[in-house]
Amino acid sequence: MSFFKCLIVGIGILSASPDSSAVESPGNTTPYIQPYYARLASRLAIKPAFTPTGGNEFELIRIGSRFSELLLQDLEEAKSLIELEVFLFGNDKEGRKVRDILARKTTEGVQVRYIHDNFGNFFDSIFDGRPVFTGYYSEFRKLGIDMRAFSPLLLPDPTYTSPDARNHRKINLIDKRIGYTGGMNLTHGSMSGWNDTQLRITGPAVQCLRKVFLEDWNRIGKPENQLEHDCSEACSGQGKIIQCIADGPDQPAYMMEEAIVWLLENAKEYVWFETPYFLPSRPVMKAMEKAARRGIDVRLILPEVSDMTALDPAYRAPVKDCIKHGITVVYRKPPFNHSKTFVCDDYITCVGSSNLDKLSLLSLYELNVLIYDSPTALEHKAYLSREQEGARVADKALIDSWDGSERFKQATLSIIGRWL
Repeated sequence: MSFFKCLIVGIGILSASPDSSAVESPGNTTPYIQPYYARLASRLAIKPAFTPTGGNEFELIRIGSRFSELLLQDLEEAKSLIELEVFLFGNDKEGRKVRDILARKTTEGVQVRYIHDNFGNFFDSIFDGRPVFTGYYSEFRKLGIDMRAFSPLLLPDPTYTSPDARNHRKINLIDKRIGYTGGMNLTHGSMSGWNDTQLRITGPAVQCLRKVFLEDWNRIGKPENQLEHDCSEACSGQGKIIQCIADGPDQPAYMMEEAIVWLLENAKEYVWFETPYFLPSRPVMKAMEKAARRGIDVRLILPEVSDMTALDPAYRAPVKDCIKHGITVVYRKPPFNHSKTFVCDDYITCVGSSNLDKLSLLSLYELNVLIYDSPTALEHKAYLSREQEGARVADKALIDSWDGSERFKQATLSIIGRWL
């Protein structure tokens, strides 16, 4: 993104307010959001798909087995259309379960669309050993699945902007009425191997998810704009208010970085983050430090050991500055948790695909959901409180325990931190 593009978009976002045109759009539920936080909703509603919608219902899923149970059932009951956009579709037991259902549904006349991140699956197989070279993904087309490849390895397409701009979004849509999004892929890890967080949504927000999906689908093939209902369809403030926020090179600004920095600068009491990988961009780190200095409870809940252990020293490196500036860092015990969420001031909860690292915030195509609802925020805060029981709080003693090898790894990996 060029400097001038960032500057122009930044001026537009910074000037947004609750009485902007976004709030005046038909069906926009921003007026139902608490006025203090409606300012954030307005700043982010720069596209119709990012308009807050009311009348939504959802289940907050934190266990892979529950996600698997619900998704497989919804796929089995699909009548006309299944649309999937995920970073990883595993050639493992859970991934093959989904694949087999999709193949069977195509024989029943259900149209199945799948956006495939070619490089993401190829790269991940190197570390996890999934045999992509056997043609697992190319066989999807033979099974009747309409698959479009996002930035193929050797043939850059309109989605290509740089090697690190991968499609990390997770969108599962069934019959245009059920939507899933969050941190879960279609793999053993997400569906049974570790903990993660996902939303199953029904209501107007599903159309916002579909708009993001169709924009990606149309960008890499023949356009098929089949939205029956606009994201801003008329709805009241009843039910849950949800705002879908896509992020990445296809957006005019760094949307999640903007949202996180705003919350840190405007939070009244606390902002708690859980993320599997912590290597924040400079604006986010500075905003966290400033918030902590003014007495905000800024807290990071991280795994003791990630699924990419070789890179863990890079994720530990920023902890020293966190401790120095009064940011609480909590290392949760195994099993590994892949969740990317935050909760703020007993009102805003975020569930999405963005890690709290530079790669997610500055390069990857991501999708996150903001929920404006006090009961949801209180429940999620209570969950995170339970997750911290018995966990280790990082302190100076931890920093002092790092030996020369650890410090060398941190320094070495920091050189390539932009791509981790």
